[in-house]
Amino acid sequence: MSYLVYSGGVANTGPLWVFILPSIALFINGLIRGIMVILAFIAFISLLMFYPNEALLATSYPLEFKLRLLYSFITVSALSAYYEYARESSYLHTLELSRKYELLSRLDPLTQLSNRRDATNTLEHEQLRLARNAETLAIIISDVDYFKKINDSFGHSAGDYVLVELAKLFKHCSRGQDTVARWGGEEFLFILPQTNLSHAQDFAAKLHQALEQQHMCYQEQVIEVTLSMGISELKPGQSIQEAISIADKYLYQAKQAGRNQTFPQISAVKYDAADKAVTG
Repeated sequence: MSYLVYSGGVANTGPLWVFILPSIALFINGLIRGIMVILAFIAFISLLMFYPNEALLATSYPLEFKLRLLYSFITVSALSAYYEYARESSYLHTLELSRKYELLSRLDPLTQLSNRRDATNTLEHEQLRLARNAETLAIIISDVDYFKKINDSFGHSAGDYVLVELAKLFKHCSRGQDTVARWGGEEFLFILPQTNLSHAQDFAAKLHQALEQQHMCYQEQVIEVTLSMGISELKPGQSIQEAISIADKYLYQAKQAGRNQTFPQISAVKYDAADKAVTG
């Protein structure tokens, strides 16, 4: 384009081709770098056209032509830059919405924990990793004891409050590589990579103790909250459904044994209000 301005092209019509430069420069380089290219081009052709005695040109242009060429090129460049800005903004907004909806599709709207779909995807990913590394992974399914009673006594808003507070507690007690999900209703699923059954039992005990120390007050009413938990290991070659079924079975045993405890254990352990373990 600079050469066409310099030489004039056929019958001095070469400069008319410069109007395609803004859109091409912006398309190839993006908004910021495209504007820099356009400004550099404007500065260069201005030097060519307005240098004294047209010493840098191989042809000659009337002053009116040079001014109108420059003004119209600046106008087209400004419109092209605005269009590119609008297009880029629209693209980024669409991309952000896509990311937001993707995140929402993986989160439980109330607790902001992973939902069942995301937890299932995580388990499938961990299952593939276990097949490669021959490691173990612990699964804990927990259930809020007498949750229906909480809803009936204090209202469903209080039940939602309890679930949100539990989610905060679970996040605080978990490691960075752990996944905590709302499995459904008042049930939560913990996915603990590189964790065997013994360490998972220690983690469950930590949750029991942390919950005993946390006082949940809703509208100046104290709500006593306890958990029953069942643990299983997902081992290489084992199906996800089998591991979850085992954890469900132990959760059922914990409930049948009086709730507020975790199964399996070497000895069934129940936690009292003083945070001491007593044989159940």
